[in-house]
Amino acid sequence: MNQLTMAGEDWLSDRDRNRTKKAEAAKKKAALDCARKLEAAAESLNAFMSACRECGDQFERGAGDGRLRLVEDCMEYAMYLQSVFAK
Repeated sequence: MNQLTMAGEDWLSDRDRNRTKKAEAAKKKAALDCARKLEAAAESLNAFMSACRECGDQFERGAGDGRLRLVEDCMEYAMYLQSVFAK
């Protein structure tokens, strides 16, 4: 015979519900902090690339420049995190 398992919101103890709420709150806080830091990193990289251009440094531009892709990916993920967790 198979033993049935107790699952679902009705079967959780108060301690389990509180632990879950705290874990979810910590995840939300970490996600929003990560989004903020990703945006800051993207802005910092943009500032660095701008400074390099003003110094006359030659570097690949366009789709082949991994730094541009990095900035785009950081901003995209930051926006995703904000859309999911900033409710």
